[in-house]
Parts: sequence; C-alpha cells; structure tokens
Amino acid sequence: MDIKKEDNVDFINLVLMLNQNALISLGEAARFVSGKKQQNLPLARQTINMIKAIADKTAGKLTPGESKLVFRILGELQQKYVVAAGLSKPAGETEYRTINSPKAHAEAIEKNLDKLSDDQLQSLLSELMKKADGKNK
Repeated sequence: MDIKKEDNVDFINLVLMLNQNALISLGEAARFVSGKKQQNLPLARQTINMIKAIADKTAGKLTPGESKLVFRILGELQQKYVVAAGLSKPAGETEYRTINSPKAHAEAIEKNLDKLSDDQLQSLLSELMKKADGKNK
C-alpha cells in the first residue's frame, strides 16, 4: 500500500486496526494473547458494520488512496464473512459458480481496481455511495 502525503495516517491505521480485529473474529488470524484462531461471527459482523459506517460518514471526504483502502478492505471482509457464516453458494455446483468462487471473485475485483485511475475510483465510490444512500432511505 502506497501512503501519499495527503493521506491521513491515523485514519489508515484506524481502518487497518478494525480490519485486523475483523480478521481475528472471522478466525482468519490468531488472537493476540492465546495465539489461537477462533471465530466470533457476531463480533466480526459488528466490526465490518463499523467499517461500513466509517465509509458512509466519510464519503466524498477521503483521498483516493484512503477510499481505495476502505473499499478493498470492506469488500474482502464482507466476502470472508459470507464464506465463514456459510451464506455462500456451494462451490462446484455449476461451472459458473466454480469460476466465480469467492477467491476468484475477489481476485477479479482486485485486478479491476488496480486498473482504475484515482479519478475513476473516486467516481465509482461516489456512485456506489449514492446507490447505498438511496437504499437506506
């Protein structure tokens, strides 16, 4: 991750801390004290919702780098939660689902995000936030 001078390091550290907490709650990373991996899906969901709330409240106020970080982390955590909670469709049921496994889906998103310029990413994020606001009303 490239941190540019205009990026707020405290904001980035906050998002990364919440990301780490969510990964621990999803059982993806070991707990700090015990060193054991243990799932706590309600806590993972709460942490993911906190990152979503931060994204909603800071919409249009972040640098492109900050927006990209939040967008990626939120997408990855939501995907991991869906898998951990057993909400994803069984892989291999059809060829389409095999191709669009959660991992392949995340990799495709990552590739496409890397191709976007900062302006394109900011435009995409703004449009997504508008759609999310429309659904929340």
